Amino acid sequence: MATQGISFSQFAQVAPHILRTRKPIMGHGAHGIGKSAIVYQLADKLASILGLEDPKYVYPVIERRASQMADTGDVIGVPEPKDSDYGRITSFAPMGWFARACNEPCIMFFDEVDRANNDVRQSLMELTDSRKIAGHTLHPDTVIVAMVNGGSHDENNAYQVSELDPAEHDRWWHVNLEPTVSDWLDWGQGRLTDMVWNFINDNKEHLEHKGEIDPNKVYPSRRSWHHFDKCIQDSDQAGVNLLECEDGKLPMTLYFIGEGFIGQEASIAFKDYVEKYETQVSVKDVLAGKKQNLIKKFQVNDSNAMIDKLAASEELKNGLSTEQITHLAKFIYSIQAELAMKAWEKLTNVSPEVVKQLWSTDVTKNLNFGGYIAQIVGDTSDDS
Repeated sequence: MATQGISFSQFAQVAPHILRTRKPIMGHGAHGIGKSAIVYQLADKLASILGLEDPKYVYPVIERRASQMADTGDVIGVPEPKDSDYGRITSFAPMGWFARACNEPCIMFFDEVDRANNDVRQSLMELTDSRKIAGHTLHPDTVIVAMVNGGSHDENNAYQVSELDPAEHDRWWHVNLEPTVSDWLDWGQGRLTDMVWNFINDNKEHLEHKGEIDPNKVYPSRRSWHHFDKCIQDSDQAGVNLLECEDGKLPMTLYFIGEGFIGQEASIAFKDYVEKYETQVSVKDVLAGKKQNLIKKFQVNDSNAMIDKLAASEELKNGLSTEQITHLAKFIYSIQAELAMKAWEKLTNVSPEVVKQLWSTDVTKNLNFGGYIAQIVGDTSDDS
């Protein structure tokens, strides 16, 4: 039975407590969810977490695929004869990456530990237990992180990996990583094309496949969406706009690229979305007071998706004009009351300045935004 997983945002809150002890962390999760990326994100914050003298120090990440290590020598190093007080002896010359981890603070990142052979795992067992191998000791501020696919989250035994025996397992702090769609959208803000970001925000079910996997079938994953998006961006830089419609239709090129990365179903849905984008409402449309005919037809899911778009928008973070604030206030006033409260709560976390402007903005002739929120809160109190 799978144990409860945590999101990436929750991991960011919990991990510092483990890292301060310098204990090794093993993350378990499905393929393509961004497990490796989260290790590199730790590098920016780790010096501050550990209380080092230079809190802005960016930790280097030394990444090794345990599955590609052939034997113990790939971990402990190679024998090297030398003279000593006891005559000629043999010691182990450490691998370059390990010598670096012993001499400067870094994140030692082992990927696919549960795909490594037994000899390699036994060597890693000593490293995680005593922080040393063959007489060479890790730097006091070096931390060890591993990421694997198998483990207690893998109810369907989808991965051909080895189980860690109890003694190995006990050396690590274990966490099942189950990132939310919001985790990915937060990561993608500013990295992905607006079209891909908006599509996933509006069609969250297409972000990744859930359930059993048919052999050789292409399914969407967070990683494959990133690859697909990179094709779009790189082609655009080369002067080819893959998202440009002609007579309301896209060339099949976009579909074929998508099919190879995100699968047939997601590629068809994305192509349809792009072709119908003019009938979609964007954050810019809301702030400009445009497409009111479409906004008036919003159902709960449409309003909900727009709230998420607004909360993630860089435009709100950068401040709004008086006209934009007025349009935003009237949009929130036009949607369902419970969603208006959700919008208010989200915007409070995003931009206190926008919230301050909203509060005194008129939404009708005799009612301002703050009064409307007070009405909703009052209605909720009466119901309780």
